[in-house]
Amino acid sequence: MKQEFVKSQKLEKWLKWMRVIRDEIQLLVWEAKMFWEVQDIIRQNPRIQNPNPFYRYLGRSYVSHTLAGLRRQIKPQKDSISFVGLLEDIAQHPTELSLAYYRSRRGEFIVYDRDVTKEEFSKYADSTAEYVCPQKVTADVDTLKKAAEACEEFADKRIAHRDKRDPKVVPTYDQLDNCIKLLDKMYVKYHLLFYAVGMTTLYPEPQYDWKVIFRESWLVKSSG
Repeated sequence: MKQEFVKSQKLEKWLKWMRVIRDEIQLLVWEAKMFWEVQDIIRQNPRIQNPNPFYRYLGRSYVSHTLAGLRRQIKPQKDSISFVGLLEDIAQHPTELSLAYYRSRRGEFIVYDRDVTKEEFSKYADSTAEYVCPQKVTADVDTLKKAAEACEEFADKRIAHRDKRDPKVVPTYDQLDNCIKLLDKMYVKYHLLFYAVGMTTLYPEPQYDWKVIFRESWLVKSSG
């Protein structure tokens, strides 16, 4: 009889965090897609391509919301859940994320005498191939922090509060989008390690036409 893998409290905490992190990053991915599709609607309709304070409000709202969301995932706080905080904890306790745990999720997958389960896990493992490699996890943390450096500083000095000092760099829309894409990519990587299930993106295919509101006139003519 196969012995059931017993999860530690640490691993249980990480799984709980993964669910929260998934929802937050997925929202960033989905809302970025929606924002740019609205910009496409504006670009395709010359009749609405006029300066308007609503467009400025929409842009500022997207930037502020996105920066705050990125900051939550990139800048760990002692009593908060964040993706970087999770990865740093994994790097400090790598034996918690083991081949034994991965097998408990994936099962034995043998193809022509190849241990496919072990091969999959070994891509992320240390030299023993039994545990996740802390150096590889730390490298992922460094990649995230470097990519989000300008976004994090601007969020600290202009979104979280108004700092007396000016930020060194004002992040561009491209930098925001690249950070979201990187978070999406990194989450997908660790989703495989935690759940032994592959995925390509957190972007949820809409189950309904959310653009339908733009096919209706928003202003109701006064009857007076």
